[in-house]
Amino acid sequence: MLASLKFASQLLLTGTTSTTAASRSGGKTMSSHVALLEGPSLYESHKRGLRFLTQHLVPSEDGSGFLFIGKARSRVLESALTLHLLRQSERDWRWQNRLRDYLQTHSPQADGLSSLISAAVMGYARPQGVLERLRQLMGGLEYARRRKLALLAMLLVELGLITLEEAQVRPEDFSEKAAHRFSQIYCSALRLMYHRKAPQGIDPTADRRFLEESQAANGSWEQQGLLTLLAMMGLGRTHSAFWKGMEYLRGTEREDGGIPFIDNQDVWVNALAGLTLQAHGLYPDVQDELASFLAYRQQVNGGWAFTDGVAQTETDSTANVVQLLLQRDRNRYAPAVDRALEYFRGLQRDDGGYPTYEREGDSEITMTANVLLVQSMCVGRHPELEPDLRRACQYMLERQRSDGRFEKSWSVCETYSLFRVLWALDAYTATTEAPQVETARARALRYLRESQNENGGWGQGSGDPSDGLSTAYALASLGLLKNWFPVEQVRIHRGVGYLLSQQDQGTGAFVSIPDLVGPRPIPFDLPLLSTVFSLLALSFVWPGGPMENPR
Repeated sequence: MLASLKFASQLLLTGTTSTTAASRSGGKTMSSHVALLEGPSLYESHKRGLRFLTQHLVPSEDGSGFLFIGKARSRVLESALTLHLLRQSERDWRWQNRLRDYLQTHSPQADGLSSLISAAVMGYARPQGVLERLRQLMGGLEYARRRKLALLAMLLVELGLITLEEAQVRPEDFSEKAAHRFSQIYCSALRLMYHRKAPQGIDPTADRRFLEESQAANGSWEQQGLLTLLAMMGLGRTHSAFWKGMEYLRGTEREDGGIPFIDNQDVWVNALAGLTLQAHGLYPDVQDELASFLAYRQQVNGGWAFTDGVAQTETDSTANVVQLLLQRDRNRYAPAVDRALEYFRGLQRDDGGYPTYEREGDSEITMTANVLLVQSMCVGRHPELEPDLRRACQYMLERQRSDGRFEKSWSVCETYSLFRVLWALDAYTATTEAPQVETARARALRYLRESQNENGGWGQGSGDPSDGLSTAYALASLGLLKNWFPVEQVRIHRGVGYLLSQQDQGTGAFVSIPDLVGPRPIPFDLPLLSTVFSLLALSFVWPGGPMENPR
């Protein structure tokens, strides 16, 4: 067994760890801020969090390395739609009962539209204000609003909650900015659903063929629950692909009886977990195993998808993986990194920004920040990247709002995009003079000061209740900003105190309300993420780091 895996096992069994940063200080008196960050409470909290994380470390099935397993939680929307299809088919009453039990328990906590759909599927009184709920959900959406509105409206038509006329959708709405594979599958499925309601003017042949050809061997479409459900609705119960899709959904059923949006995001989550270990200087052998696992999953175009079995690559997973590979062994992984750099160069848009999936999509702040960070790490060996970096930096600076915020993208936390931009700007200014960056940093610091709550934490937006993930992103941001501006020690002290209060003392997990959305703007939960980002945030504010590398 690898040395670091032995150490992880020892940590789980004994709770022991290597020398603390406090002991390395020689016992000298420190400021109150440093004393807090090296005190026993934080040290023990970090140790518990690390123990929880290592409990999720397993060998990959294909032998390419080790990975952290972090499954997505079930979600009301997919669970309700699965029950809807089972009821229509008059199949598997036991599964239907499990889904009903799940929905009765979890629907009250879901977003307004999902709870409405759940009530309709379970046969409660016809809900009122359906379209108003839909408009409320779509209120803050910044990308592909027309297409997402048409998608959810067609679901309401499918469930009989509104008529096609009330939905006010047209077939061309489904293809609005449908540049990537996920949106193209949605488009074909929705066109087929529309065709059944209004057969004139649509030839279903090409859409049906595309869905047939894009179904994976395990019955899913791109390893996604909602996408699979829509494709099944498009093809109909008489098509054999429908029942293959149903078996895929059955395989994703969670212990609580619900169905998740996706089963996992193993590539993305493991890149983040690896970056967290690197930030703390922990478990070098585990870092090697993670790097091996991730490098093996690079696709032909140079990018990475969010998990195995997904054809669509994206900039988010790719940038995080490349950062991990560069920091682990840039010489060993140079060929993979170079292929990824070419992948990025093909995605940069005329405005200087980068989209999530394909160049035809909209540029996004967090995607641009992630690419800028890794390109900045490579510019010494690739000086031809300098113009791309300047354009990407300018794109970000021009889109900062006067109050310091940026658009939210795939996280509903305002502090997430701040953290990503600030991290990228640190990497960029390490290689390039960019005096205009100081204004962006100052605005970000002002927002963080003004939005911190009385309990020390931060919420998803200014004035929202504090939560673990928003606070972790804010602390990481302050950790970056304190290298450029005086940041009040008590502010970080209070933030760390709130973050520690969000740790489950029994399991060691840091807990939070979910911040991821998919498809935007519907939230879903990857519970391991709150522990990963909390530990990563502590690395930005903990002087000297929590531990030495285990020997």
